[in-house]
Amino acid sequence: MIRTVLIEDSELARFELEHQLRAYPEVEIVGQAGDVASAHALIDAQAPDLLMLDIDLPGGNAFDLLQRLQQIPQIIFTTAFDAYALQAFAYHTIDYLLKPIEPERLAQAIARLRPATLTARDRLTPDSPLFVKDGERCYLVKVKEIRLIEAIGNYSRLYFGAHSPLLYRALGAIEARLDPCLFFRCSRKHLVNLNYVESINLWISGGLQLRVKGGTEIEVSRRQSNKLRELLSL
Repeated sequence: MIRTVLIEDSELARFELEHQLRAYPEVEIVGQAGDVASAHALIDAQAPDLLMLDIDLPGGNAFDLLQRLQQIPQIIFTTAFDAYALQAFAYHTIDYLLKPIEPERLAQAIARLRPATLTARDRLTPDSPLFVKDGERCYLVKVKEIRLIEAIGNYSRLYFGAHSPLLYRALGAIEARLDPCLFFRCSRKHLVNLNYVESINLWISGGLQLRVKGGTEIEVSRRQSNKLRELLSL
């Protein structure tokens, strides 16, 4: 689990962030604070793995708080101001999110968390079983049997066999638990099991197009296409 502290002076903003983080079962919120003094005490008491940190706080700002800490956890800044980005990345910063926080940007930030924050129990192997509930139906599917995962807003749709149930977790949260040599992130929307790729074709602007078993065609951005070529090269 990623033990997380939310530091934000707006109670409404904390509530909204807490609501968005419910899509990430590996993120455990162990405390919340609204000012520098209480945040300092909370961090000392909890020793969290991650801070979701606003910059403008009563009693100082985020950097005043960080200077007081003996050990600084990983940080995802959440702020309405872009002027502090350069200063923010002098710390253990995973990402710098501008308010209002979009679900896709939050998913990207969570996916960037260092693998060390995930325990062996959190990681999935190709043979790990997943219990998936879809309305009144339930499935027990192995990770390696999933050919495609598609982002649907802040949730994800799994494709395996003839089934495509909706999983109430963000794509970034799922990606963080999967083997990157097996599942490739083609775009913000698609995560593909490379064992199910039937063909790879050149596409516009230097990108690629994947044909996945079952007939689905997935476009890969130019940037991700270069990563895919590196991954598949000898």
